[in-house]
Amino acid sequence: MWGELGEIYAEIKFGLRRHGTHEAGSDGTIAGKLVEVKTISPEKSGDHVSVKRQGDFEQLLIVRIDEDFQFTGKLLDRTKLFDGGGKFLRARMNDGGDSP
Repeated sequence: MWGELGEIYAEIKFGLRRHGTHEAGSDGTIAGKLVEVKTISPEKSGDHVSVKRQGDFEQLLIVRIDEDFQFTGKLLDRTKLFDGGGKFLRARMNDGGDSP
């Protein structure tokens, strides 16, 4: 449910154009770039997200939904994600990025 809400927010605030259901690698496009959306729900206290390195995306959009159901988002280029050398790339909501 939280992921779906995050993607709807991304459509409204960032102009995400979603792919069809269950298309692997990314969730859609923003301004012609492939984007993966990761949502941080109110139950989570941290601001970290992980995405599979093999994913076919150029940007990561992190959407945070707080305990008051307020939404915020950060759009990061893939080159800005932390690469620890494993299967995943990592990012934090408080790292740089663009929000509308």
